Amino acid sequence: MKKLFAVIAAVSALASGAAVAQNVSIVDQYGLGNGQVTAQSGANFSYTGQSGRFNGSMTGQSGAGNAAATIQTGRRNGSITTQSGYFNGSMTVQTGRRQNASTNQVGVGNQSLTIQTDGVSPHP
Repeated sequence: MKKLFAVIAAVSALASGAAVAQNVSIVDQYGLGNGQVTAQSGANFSYTGQSGRFNGSMTGQSGAGNAAATIQTGRRNGSITTQSGYFNGSMTVQTGRRQNASTNQVGVGNQSLTIQTDGVSPHP
């Protein structure tokens, strides 16, 4: 009887999507004083990679199927990405110093790519 109950619970969870509806956030930080905040609701994916000094990144996602990636190398770069809706995709790449980017996506299927460099990279 216990096995039957466990099987019914597992099938119910899979049928409702509970087993696959989740948020994933991955953060890699190297250097000094880098900061990152991610807030997610629904089923979304976020990646932030920072190397250097005093880079800052904020990612906010609501809905499902949204994906955001932020890569920062250098010093004092700032990025804000917000996604609300379904299947939006955003990538922000910042190299060098003192770059600022803001991306806001609302709706379904929006795509963005932001690349910023100061033209003097790489920095020590």
